[in-house]
Amino acid sequence: MIIYIYDKNTLELIAQPMTLGVEKFKEDPGLFFPDWNSETMVFSTSSLINPVIDTETGELREMNEYEQIVAGKLFLADGEYLDEKTKSVKRTPKPNDWSVWDRENKKWKVDNNLLNERKKELKNKLLQDLAEAKSNYLNQTIEIEKAGKKYIFENSEKNRNRLSLKISLMWVLDQNKIEKVKAQNDKGLVEFLELNRTELKVLAGKIQDIIQVADIAEQMAVTGLERYSIEQLMELDVNDFFKD
Repeated sequence: MIIYIYDKNTLELIAQPMTLGVEKFKEDPGLFFPDWNSETMVFSTSSLINPVIDTETGELREMNEYEQIVAGKLFLADGEYLDEKTKSVKRTPKPNDWSVWDRENKKWKVDNNLLNERKKELKNKLLQDLAEAKSNYLNQTIEIEKAGKKYIFENSEKNRNRLSLKISLMWVLDQNKIEKVKAQNDKGLVEFLELNRTELKVLAGKIQDIIQVADIAEQMAVTGLERYSIEQLMELDVNDFFKD
């Protein structure tokens, strides 16, 4: 067994004699290290990187974290400070991305520049999500009933524009119906329906209701983005504005 011998004053490693065990070494240190002097030397059963003599026990041991920081061997990171009462390192978790560590007061504080930058990033992302959520709401399918049967109208922007153009032509040409309104039957197959003015009015009304709700929801969301705190922005799901 190797015993590690250190100078008491400098705590430098001065010898590493091979022994027959720590108890044998304690009985007769000079047998294994002839220059042994208990007044100027201390020993350890393990190699120490940062040795220190314990003020209470007088034994040689490895420095703890607090002692290493005081000795300048380690440095405090953000969120860390020394507790002199307990002789330990205390850690305060960073509460958010827009806070910086105040070493003097030992606490996190809000950095307004970081806060505003983070809010801007969140708003931009939420506006993108809002555009997608509105598009999904606008493009929801609409049920059409014709001759006792139910059909699904794919309410895409392209189909809305086509329908609008057909309705305009119908009024211009003073027609009573529109042919070839594309829809899906209950089997998922495409059919082209003939819709009269009354049926078209119902379909157009449903489309207009969806557009109106989408516009109102979008405006409410945009207004909210300007008023909400950053915590509210982080929790916000813009899809909620489009729920009934």
